[in-house]
Amino acid sequence: MRIGIDAHVLGKGIGGVERFLKQMVEWLPRSSADHEYVVFVNRDAANARMIKPQANVQIVPLVTANPLIERSLIIPWLIRRHRLDTLIVQRLCPWFCGRCKLILTIHDLTPLKFPKAYRGLTNHLIRLLTDGSVRRSSLILTPTQTIAAEVKAYFKLKTKPVIAYYNGVDVTCFKPNISKGTAQGCLDRLGIRGPYMFTSGAIEARKNLEIIYDAVAAIAHDVPISLVIVGKIRDKGYAAYLSRRARSLGIEDKVQHLGFVEEATLVALYQNASLFITASRDEGFNMPPLEAMSCGAPIICSDIPVHRELFDGCALFFPADSKVDLVTQIYKLLNTPEAHHQLRDAASSLASRFTWQAASERIATGLEALSGTKGTAR
Repeated sequence: MRIGIDAHVLGKGIGGVERFLKQMVEWLPRSSADHEYVVFVNRDAANARMIKPQANVQIVPLVTANPLIERSLIIPWLIRRHRLDTLIVQRLCPWFCGRCKLILTIHDLTPLKFPKAYRGLTNHLIRLLTDGSVRRSSLILTPTQTIAAEVKAYFKLKTKPVIAYYNGVDVTCFKPNISKGTAQGCLDRLGIRGPYMFTSGAIEARKNLEIIYDAVAAIAHDVPISLVIVGKIRDKGYAAYLSRRARSLGIEDKVQHLGFVEEATLVALYQNASLFITASRDEGFNMPPLEAMSCGAPIICSDIPVHRELFDGCALFFPADSKVDLVTQIYKLLNTPEAHHQLRDAASSLASRFTWQAASERIATGLEALSGTKGTAR
């Protein structure tokens, strides 16, 4: 087969979606070596050579990364020019693709489930066009069984194949025990003093950071620990609300938001955190807890279906709206070394089982079943 991958978001700092694409364009051609791949990227990513050269991979720069122009005009033309049998896309399928089979990746349904929280043109288009994209697709990829079930129920799918591929973590990068001197130097440059709790991810309302702020305020007089946050601001109104909340709670000096950081800095922050908290109300997968586990940090998770599917037995859980339960779990980890070590060991074992190679092999199996072919694994 000749398989296209729409990877126009590479290099744009779009969190988990970009990390997924970066790994897929590296691993999928290895997992199905008999097929040829054509990867469409924006010009900046092409010039930066973000994709490692492989014999069965061709890199094609796009003249524009505008999703509407790309999907309505450019991608259909490129499908014909490169004689593609299959195209893998994110969230929305292009139109007028002839006989090319479309593989749609749906990372989550949050813009559809919570329209009031996800405004703006992009989210409006996702709500408007996702149903048609699902109908035009031949195969749907989701990061978890939880999202696969949501997609089937939401769009009333009965026969269309939906595959949960599960994201991976690069354990050669996200690992514990770096040089203490190197780590301390990184923390010093960031202005981090003393023990800290850590959370990372986009700054938006579904991440429920306010409950973590409340917990920090509740333990502030008993525990000399701060909160460090990493992530791009997606919702400026929500970010402003968090700033006001920090002031009203009197914890401005205990909360440090670093914005987007490079991967090496992110790893150092995971490795040296006293604990990692994710309080999300909704997720498709949630990469940061898995990365934190791989770096040896103990995890506290909001009790939502995706977190239970992925991290049950390897994290402490709390109801997303309960400050009391979150505070209880924080004290448990900070004051009970046995719980800390048991959780860390179980989490490390779990993280080692989530690999990008395994994810790519699941996707390759779905592609081969769709085409009636069988590729040769490398």
